[in-house]
Amino acid sequence: MLINALKLILSSLADLDFIIFEPAAGKQNARSLHLKLMKVDIGNNFYMGHKIYIRNRGRLKLGERCGIGSFAQIWNYAQISIDDDFLAASNLTLNSATHDPLSLTPQGCKIKIGKRVWCGTNVTILAGVTIGNNVVIGAGSVVVKDIPSDCIAAGVPAKKIRDLDRSHVQCWNPFK
Repeated sequence: MLINALKLILSSLADLDFIIFEPAAGKQNARSLHLKLMKVDIGNNFYMGHKIYIRNRGRLKLGERCGIGSFAQIWNYAQISIDDDFLAASNLTLNSATHDPLSLTPQGCKIKIGKRVWCGTNVTILAGVTIGNNVVIGAGSVVVKDIPSDCIAAGVPAKKIRDLDRSHVQCWNPFK
């Protein structure tokens, strides 16, 4: 009960801090406290919008320089691991929960997201999915199967639509 009250208070403070002060990337002190209470393993330099929902304590790892837009929902029933340089627009949903289709028994299946991944607005990534490095997921996509490295994927369900070569590009870093 006390943990739930603290979660609510810190989440509200983080949202209020975001709305009033619009803290820069890497400067979100109230959000940092909220994430520590939620036992989220966070790297240096993160950014989160407001109204972020994280279902369970633990089972969430954010690498270096991760940015998640407002209104994200993270259903971490199993481990969700996000590597370095991740960016997500608003309304990201990560859901590591599923059910056996025959017995309807609830299950948790991990989600793994590689380095330098960008998700457009309203992207949903479901249980058991691995996304490679250097990937763009198009807006409104629902990822139900693994996505290989070095590509752009989009659709419902999301699938690779073309290769992506970032070897000659310096990626933008909002944390400089």
